[in-house]
Amino acid sequence: NHLLKFAVGTLFLAGTFHAQAQFSAPGGLPPGFHHALLDVLAGNPSFYGRAKIQLSNGPDKEPTSMSCNIAVLSGNMRLEVDSFGVGSNLPPAEAAQLKSMHSISILRPDKNRMYLVFPDFRSFVELAYCKGTGTDATPPPKITKTPLGKESVGDQPCDKSQWNVTESDGEHYDITVWAATNLSNFPLQIKVGAPPALVEFQDLHLAAPDSGLFELPTGYIKYEGIQELILREAKKSQNTNSQ
Repeated sequence: NHLLKFAVGTLFLAGTFHAQAQFSAPGGLPPGFHHALLDVLAGNPSFYGRAKIQLSNGPDKEPTSMSCNIAVLSGNMRLEVDSFGVGSNLPPAEAAQLKSMHSISILRPDKNRMYLVFPDFRSFVELAYCKGTGTDATPPPKITKTPLGKESVGDQPCDKSQWNVTESDGEHYDITVWAATNLSNFPLQIKVGAPPALVEFQDLHLAAPDSGLFELPTGYIKYEGIQELILREAKKSQNTNSQ
C-alpha cells in the first residue's frame, strides 16, 4: 500500500508537467497548467490563500477536484495539495491512496527551476522551469488579452477576458480569466487547458507570504527525475518488505 500510494500520487503529479509528458495519470492536470497559472498570477501583488481546482473528465463522469494552499511572492509560486476528490475515474483503492498523498510544487522562474516535493518521502525532483535558459531567470511571456464582458463569480462582480499566452520557449496557452473588480482586478477564477481545469481562489490574503515557503526543505534527497524517484522508492519499499 505504501508503494501504491507513492506511485499513483507521483504519476498524478508527473502528468501536470510537460517536461515529464511520457507519464500520464488518471485525472492528471493539463500539460503546462502550473506555467499558465503562474503567468496569470505573476502580474498581481503577492498573496496567499486557498485554490479549488476542478478538472473535467468528460461527459457523464465526475470531475476530479483538489484543494490547495497557494502562495505567490515576487513572481514565484508554491502550490501545496492537501485534498483530492478523484471522482469516478479511479478504482476505489487507488482513489483512497491518492487522497492521502501530500505533495508540494515550488515554481522559481527567477532561478529557472521548479521542484516537486514529497514530504512523506523526504525527497524532491528538480526540473527546468523553461527549456534552454540554464539557471538564468526566465524571460516573461508575451500576453494578449481580449475582453469578453462581465460575469460574476459567486457574489463577486468580474471582468471576463481571454488571454493568449506564449512562453519564451514557444509554449502556448489560451486562458480564460475572471478578474474581480472590487478586489483590485485580482484574477479570482481561471480556466486553462484541455480538458479544462477551472481554478477558483478562496480565503485570499492580499499580503506577502513568508519567503521561506519558496525554499526547499533541508535534509531532503534530490532525484534527477520522476523515473528515478519511482524506481528508488520502489526498491527501498521492496527491501523493507523482504526483511
